[in-house]
Amino acid sequence: MKKSLIAVGIVSVIVAIIAVSALSSDSADTVMKNTTPDSSVSPLSFSNLITSDTPLKGDPSAPITLIEFGDFQCPNCGRFARDTAPQIEESYVESGKVSIAFKHFPVVGLDSKPAAMASQCANDQGMFWEFHDELYNNQGRENSGWANKNNLKQIASNMGLDTQSFDSCLDSNKYQSLVENDLSLAKQIKFTGTPSFLVLKSDGTKPMTLTGAYPYATFQKIFDDSLS
Repeated sequence: MKKSLIAVGIVSVIVAIIAVSALSSDSADTVMKNTTPDSSVSPLSFSNLITSDTPLKGDPSAPITLIEFGDFQCPNCGRFARDTAPQIEESYVESGKVSIAFKHFPVVGLDSKPAAMASQCANDQGMFWEFHDELYNNQGRENSGWANKNNLKQIASNMGLDTQSFDSCLDSNKYQSLVENDLSLAKQIKFTGTPSFLVLKSDGTKPMTLTGAYPYATFQKIFDDSLS
């Protein structure tokens, strides 16, 4: 009987270890939670955070700006881009109530920064959001090489971008400092995973931070509460 109990105990410990290992091996995608911005990045305002190089969709003077901090290799970011963002755009961006901005939080792997820089190179040609959608709609497995520089160049070529300009931009690491500044900002705000979001009101009051793959209904409530 004692031997049976010991065997059961050993099996239980092994199962527990496997479960913990599985949880610790997750990617940068996180469970949903609220975070509190570090005072060192206060005030969190549109004018401080949205520069000429920041991709922005919608009316810059919209009463609310949703800033996503994302990684093109992040599966939950891809889910947001494909499923949730289109609903936000239809209900709030097209009516001028909300604008959407994108900042880079490249934490998944080695190809995350090149993908971020490549999107900014596409932005030089007025094609950031098209490139953004192309990457997320054809997203591969994390760190599988799908977002390496050669593939990024091929994607740009397939989209009809000026390849000479794009390739030069990417090879010269033109936007390395911008991407690293975005990464630093995300860490200062105390974001811990992707996607993370900063909800800004045009009057600068009560910025809200969120981390995780929230459904559309969550954003809908935040926007409606803020607009009312």
